[in-house]
Parts: sequence; C-alpha cells; structure tokens
Amino acid sequence: MNFTFLRHPFIMLQTVPAGIALSIGAMALVIGYLETYWEPAILKPYLQELAPETARTLLSIIAGGAMSALTLTYSIVLVVFALAAGTLAPRMLKRFTSDFVNQMTAGIFGGTFLYALFSLTFIEPDFVPDITILGAEILAALCVMQLIYFVRNVSQSVAIDEEIAGITSSLKSALEDRRKRREEQEGVQKLKEKKIDKLDFEIMAGKPGYLGMINERKLIEIAAEKDITLQIRKPMGAYTLAEEVLIKATAELDEDTVETIQKQVTIRPARSADSPVEFSINLLLEIALRALSPGVNDTYTAIAAIDSLSDALSQAATQDDAEAFVRKDEEGNIRLLVQELSLANLINQAFHPLRQASGSNILMAICLARVYSRLCATCGKNVQDLLTKHALLLIREVEKTDHLPEDIESVVEVLPPFIRKANRERLEEAGK
Repeated sequence: MNFTFLRHPFIMLQTVPAGIALSIGAMALVIGYLETYWEPAILKPYLQELAPETARTLLSIIAGGAMSALTLTYSIVLVVFALAAGTLAPRMLKRFTSDFVNQMTAGIFGGTFLYALFSLTFIEPDFVPDITILGAEILAALCVMQLIYFVRNVSQSVAIDEEIAGITSSLKSALEDRRKRREEQEGVQKLKEKKIDKLDFEIMAGKPGYLGMINERKLIEIAAEKDITLQIRKPMGAYTLAEEVLIKATAELDEDTVETIQKQVTIRPARSADSPVEFSINLLLEIALRALSPGVNDTYTAIAAIDSLSDALSQAATQDDAEAFVRKDEEGNIRLLVQELSLANLINQAFHPLRQASGSNILMAICLARVYSRLCATCGKNVQDLLTKHALLLIREVEKTDHLPEDIESVVEVLPPFIRKANRERLEEAGK
C-alpha cells in the first residue's frame, strides 16, 4: 500500500502532533490503572499527598494552561504562515508546516491536556493517583521549556537568511542523493546509443498536474512481466496535460495494463517537494525575484539567495550530466528510463529570470557576474560555454538600461578572461 500521502506537509501537521498527543494521553490511562493496584514504596517519599479536591484543582489548572498554550502555539504558527506568504514566498508554507519543532510543540501541549483530563477520572474520595499527578507536573514543566524553545524557533523561521540557508542545505542534500543514485544505477548520456527497441506505444498522463512520486519498483515489475521497456517522458516536478504523452513503451499494451501503469505515477495539482532539486531552486529563485521587485526592493536578500544557489549548483557542476536514469530488472534487462532535469536545464531555469530582473540593478548584475565566474572555475567545458552565453546576455541586458560605461565595465571586469574576450569579439562584430 502506498503511504506517500503521509509526507504531505499539511497531513504531517495534523498526524504527527495528534500521534504525540494521543501517546502522552494514553500514558495517563496506563499509569493511573497500574497505580490503582500497585504503588511502589520506593516512590512514597517523593510523592505529594494531596486531598482529592486539591488534586482536581491542580489537574484542571494544568489542563487549562496546556490548552491555552496550544491555542497560542497555533496562533503564532498562523501569523508566521501569513508573514512568510506575504514577504518571503507563498510556497515556503510547506517548509513551515513540515517543521518538526512546530509539530512537537503542538503534540506536547495537546498531550499534556489529554493527560491531565484522563488523570481526573482516577480521582476518588478515598484515592488520589499521586504518581499520575507527578507525571502531570513533569509535563507542565516540559510545556514551559518547550514554549520558550518554540518562540525562539519561530523567531528564526522568519529570519530570511536562516531560511535561505535551510533551503540551500535541502538542495545540496537532494543533489548529493542524485549523485548517489547515479553511482548505484547506470546513467545514460544519449538514450539512442542504448540497445532499446523503438518506443512506439504512447500512454497519456490521464489528468493534468505536476509529476510527483514514481513507483519505480512496480513499473519495473510490470515491464518485466510484459517483457517491455518503459520511458518516463518528463522529469519529476514538470507540468503535464491530461492528453499529453507521459510514458512510452516498446510494445502495445491493453487498457488494464495502461491504467495500472498510470496509477504508479503520482500527478499532483500543485508543486510539491517530490522533486526536491527543482522545488528548492524555485524557492530560492522566488525569494530572489520577490526581493528584486519594486515593492520590496531588497537587493541584499536577492544576493544572499543567489550566492547560496551558486554554492549548490557548483556541487552539481562537478557531477556527470545525464538525460535519464536506467532501471533494470533482476536479470539485468533495461525496464525503465526515468527522465530528469539536466544541469543545463537547472542553470537556465535559475539564471534566465534572474538576469532579466537584474538589468536595471547594477549591484545585482555584478553579483550575477561573480556567480558566473565561480561556476566557471568549478565546471567543465560544456557548462562554461553555457555560462558564457548567460554572461553575454547579462551584459546586453545591462547595456539596454543606459547605465554609465563605468558601471557596465564594473560588471564585465569580474567575469573570467575568456568571457571578457567573447564580449570584445561581440562588440567588434557589432561595430563592423
């Protein structure tokens, strides 16, 4: 059974705190039940001997305080959500809902409320569950410490530099995972070089949306059973129409098999972190473009986002590029080709919008030129040629906005020598 839906951030925000709260609440039932039959003498000196009414009042105060703190917690989280959507990027809400501290805090407060509530049921006129009440007092102290830590964590969540660093760390981890997958599985540079039958049979997506998780194991089983090879035509995170070809096969398949294959590919109505590389790049790009907009005009936030993006892309630039991953069955036959974004696609996706938004901002243009220089120093010839084209486009973008010649030269002078030479050749050719 596929449980990948549990990874959805908003599902996690509901299920994780609920699981923690119910577990803590169940402890009251277990401890209270055991205490009615057995009370260890070793704990007797450390237990308070409370009157029934005093015990009820104490537990009621703990339950009310925990519920008030839980309300405060969710109120602060909602404020952070609104702030993130308005000033950072709406898609960052998924990061906040997935934050483990938020989930843990809500679970502890909810669990303390349930613990105190269930503990009240064990108080009788002639019996007070002292150990259970001690547990409630310990949970109350834990709630105070957790609330202090939660406020500190929320204050860091709205610090843009912290968020940029967190997104960059996720991006670098995703790129590292991609590198490991390439080491484990055979990558291909050109699919036509592999001895694969013609992929003539086309399978439509079936519904519009963004390509999400792919059940590769099940697809390999189906392909092995039918003795065919399947090819996913789009990388994860790409948008597809319902009538668009998503999968190709080397032989014709019946309707039931086609329907089974379609079910193994998740198509989501919105972008998700199923494609962590593309999703993280889009987050950094969105932060930078929003910072460069006239309404925000925060160039240094954009610079921080681009510098972090260059750090991650420099890691990708040292990896071998491939159009797809090859998946084989147990006998070594190629059964599945999984498409992925190439390094060139990632660079184009990131730098074309940034270059278009930086033409009128000379400080941002200089930062982009420095990024190109850093990447050129760590990548191969193919990527250098691509970055040369981006750099020349950046220079043309700056020239188009009528900056002073000195300002334009300040952009050109930070570029590598071979790009400056290409720019001189461009100017000479234009002057003829």
